[in-house]
Amino acid sequence: MAVDYDLVAIGMGAYALKLVCLAVQSGARVAWICDRHSYDLTDLNIVQILDVLQLLKSRMFAYSTAEKLSLFPQQIKLALKDVCPDDLLDMVQTIGVDVIIGTCKFDRKSPNFYGLEVTESDAFATDRISQRRLTSRTYVIADDLPTPLSKIFGLADSDYLTASKLLHLENLPNSIAVLGNDVYACAIAQNLNFLSVKTYLLADYSPILPSIDVAIARTLQAQLEAEGIEIYTNARVTAVSKIQFDRSRIWLDNTTLECDRLLVPIAPRTWHVPHESYIYQCHREQDIAQILYQCLRTHPWHLPTRSEVPAAIHVPSIPPISQIGITESVAKNLGHSTYVLESADENMGMCKIICDRQGKILGASMYGERAKLVIEAIAMAMQGKIKIQNIEVLQELHLTEQWSKLHRHHSKQEKLSNWFTFRRDWNF
Repeated sequence: MAVDYDLVAIGMGAYALKLVCLAVQSGARVAWICDRHSYDLTDLNIVQILDVLQLLKSRMFAYSTAEKLSLFPQQIKLALKDVCPDDLLDMVQTIGVDVIIGTCKFDRKSPNFYGLEVTESDAFATDRISQRRLTSRTYVIADDLPTPLSKIFGLADSDYLTASKLLHLENLPNSIAVLGNDVYACAIAQNLNFLSVKTYLLADYSPILPSIDVAIARTLQAQLEAEGIEIYTNARVTAVSKIQFDRSRIWLDNTTLECDRLLVPIAPRTWHVPHESYIYQCHREQDIAQILYQCLRTHPWHLPTRSEVPAAIHVPSIPPISQIGITESVAKNLGHSTYVLESADENMGMCKIICDRQGKILGASMYGERAKLVIEAIAMAMQGKIKIQNIEVLQELHLTEQWSKLHRHHSKQEKLSNWFTFRRDWNF
C-alpha cells in the first residue's frame, strides 16, 4: 500500500523540531502536525516555558517582592516574544517539512494499517477548517510527556493551572501548589518562589527526583527548602476540592493543604494512541536517534551507527543538575564492582562519577553551574570509550588522581587478600 509520507510527527514537544529537521535532512518526506487550533505559537513546550521563566528571572532579579508581582504581566509578554520566533514554522517549511496546523486522530479504514484524520485550521481565517486523511510508514508522538499522577478525585473540575497556562495569567496568585516529582515540577516551583509566590511542592517520593543520585537530590531539596519552598515528600494526593474565595483544598494522606491555585506542569493526554510497531514516542534526545535508526535508514541493508551511550537527564534548577548513566545506588543493587569518585568544589559544585575497576565510566551526576557542560564532556568520553584515567579535561575535579589512589589501594588490598587465601589453603 502506497503512503503519503515516510514520517509524520504529531505534537510540538521539546524534541519535535529537532526530529523533523533531522528526518528531512536524511531525505525522508516528513509532515509535522502542530496539534492546535490556530497559528498561535504561545502555547509552548515545557523546555521553552522554562526558558521563558529563566529569562523572566534574569530580568527581574533586582526587583522587590511587590515589584515582581506588579511587573509580571508586562515582563512575561516581553519574554514570550523573545523566546517564540514568529517565523519558526516558515523556517521549517523552507527546508522541506510539510507543516499542518490542526488536530488529528488515528483511524483504521484499512484493516491492517492506521491513518490519520486531520482537522486542519486555515492560517488566515481561524474559523475555516478542512479535513483530510494522511498515511505514513512511521508515526511519532512528539508532544511533551504528561506529568505522572495517580488518580485524584476532583482534579478535572478544579480548574488547575498547567505550565503553559501559567504564562498567560494576568496576575499571579498568592500561593500555588505544584504537583509532580519530575525535573519540570522542581524547576517551575523554584521559579514561582522567586516571583514571590508562596510555593508548595508535592512530591510522591523521598527525596525528590528518584531517578537522580540520592545525595545530589537531597542537596537540591535542601536548597529549595532554604529558598522558602514548602516541600511535602511521600505525599499522596487523593482529592482536590474548591473552597471559598476560589481557593483549593488539597487532600493529602492524613492532612489537608489550602492554596489559591494548583499547578500540574504538563496536563494528561486525552486522545488514544494505538499500540503498533510503526507508532513511536519521542520524549527525549535518545528517542530521536532510535527513531532515525529504526525507520529512516536509506538502504534496507545499511544500518547507521547507533550510539550505546545512555540519555542524559538535565534538571533546569538553579544551580542545575545533570546526570548520565547509572547512579551509585543502582551500581550497588546490580552488584557492580565499582569505584565512586566524588568532588565537591565551591566553584564547580558537587560531582559524582561511577566507573568500574578498569576505569570504564558507567555514570556521572553533577550539581553546579557547569553541570550540563561537564556531563556532556563525560558523555563524549563514554561515546569514545575513553577510560577515566585517560581523561585530560576537567582537571578541576581531580578525577584521575582520585582514580589512581583508589585503584592502587584496592589493588593492594586484593593482593593481600589473595596472599592470605593462599596461605590458608596450604596451611603455612
